[in-house]
Amino acid sequence: MKQEERTSIMRIVSDLIKADAIIDTREIKFLMSIKEKYGIKKDDERYVSNMTLSQAIRILVQAPENLKRDFLNDCMNIAFSDDYCARTEALIIVSLLATMTDKLNVDADVVSVEHNGLTFENAQMLYVESSEDELANKSIRENYREIISESRLAGFDFVYLPQISEHYRSISHEQLFQIISFLYPSASENKLNMVIDKLFSLSTSEFCKEQLSTKLTIHEMYDVQPSLFIKIGETSANDKEYANFLILGLDNDAINTIRLFIDTFSTLYHSREINYLREEKGRFVYAGFYKQILDIHMLQKGIVSSILIDTIKEEISFPDADVKVDKLHRREKALYALLILESASGGINFSKPKTAKLLERYNKRMAIVMKKYGMIYEKFGGDRKKAPNIEIPEIRLPMFALIKRQIMKLDGVLSHAEDYLIKRNIYGNYCINVNTSLCLFRSSNDADVVHAAESEFWRRIVAL
Repeated sequence: MKQEERTSIMRIVSDLIKADAIIDTREIKFLMSIKEKYGIKKDDERYVSNMTLSQAIRILVQAPENLKRDFLNDCMNIAFSDDYCARTEALIIVSLLATMTDKLNVDADVVSVEHNGLTFENAQMLYVESSEDELANKSIRENYREIISESRLAGFDFVYLPQISEHYRSISHEQLFQIISFLYPSASENKLNMVIDKLFSLSTSEFCKEQLSTKLTIHEMYDVQPSLFIKIGETSANDKEYANFLILGLDNDAINTIRLFIDTFSTLYHSREINYLREEKGRFVYAGFYKQILDIHMLQKGIVSSILIDTIKEEISFPDADVKVDKLHRREKALYALLILESASGGINFSKPKTAKLLERYNKRMAIVMKKYGMIYEKFGGDRKKAPNIEIPEIRLPMFALIKRQIMKLDGVLSHAEDYLIKRNIYGNYCINVNTSLCLFRSSNDADVVHAAESEFWRRIVAL
């Protein structure tokens, strides 16, 4: 047997024994017999601290069938060694059955996610998908009441985001604004309005990609088939705390897989609690996944944001993240705005050519660049005639460096803050690699926030 397999066995057994927060002497007796049976050494035990539950299960999924079969039987014996299978133990057992056998007859995986400030409850059973699956959603909609009832009887809270969005829409925008403003008093009006708009149009696929994958770094959610996403416990590994989740694939007839999961779980554990949240029109639920959805949307972390060049307030901000770039002079702001515009056509190349003919063309191009820069500099409150000469490296490069420092201070709040930096591409052009659809502008000429093509002032600059 490979060392990684022995370590994986020890990781899973360790999580099973610790699952109910009570270590029974009978469990330790089983542990000793398992160590002897699989030849687990002291080094194997030490390596456990560097392995997550997800890694352990993925290793054993590739193990020989006879090893998996024997180990599953041993896990069942451990779970019932104290004559009682706790809820978390049952969830781990079901996860092993789903990933290592064809018991549930669907694709399944376990992921371990580093704690990120948000706590998922063990009772939640979230429907996830990275692109809308008509058949799976139809099956859920047609059997929604039955799924909810059976889930609650088994102690689960089935979460279907379109249904939650419908609940939010039962409350007026004004009332929801007042409620969320009360719950998150430090959030700006702009942030609150954006969050409310997202809650009203909440979709499963968008939530998986933008919130779970990008913001919470659960990367498996970016490309996930219709599945149930169920928390099965927690693990300590690599001196970090992880939450473990079962991703249980659903076939087109989702109701059958959900029933099979609940039935399998119920043979191991009988819930004594019924999860029930009263969802009524005009009643704002601030518990369970309703609270978590709000917390996730309000979380200032991993946000893919648009860029707003606002010459009225004389600032550059990231409105979706509700943050702005601090401590930039108008010279840097104007330079960043210029490069946002020029990036749409490939950026700006400041390298002087050596031949006279090319140098002449370069000088003409630089004259236009400086004219554009001067106009933007003036919009930010400066004197066009006193705009710095950005053609000179000794002037331009420190400005680039300051912009980089200030934007990188927002790393973590922004998803991949480096994407918003000024970079030199393989052709020697300086540009900002952000989709033009994310670039917004506001100036005294504009009634509201617009794209460059919709603004008379910015169109005039682009046309030079």
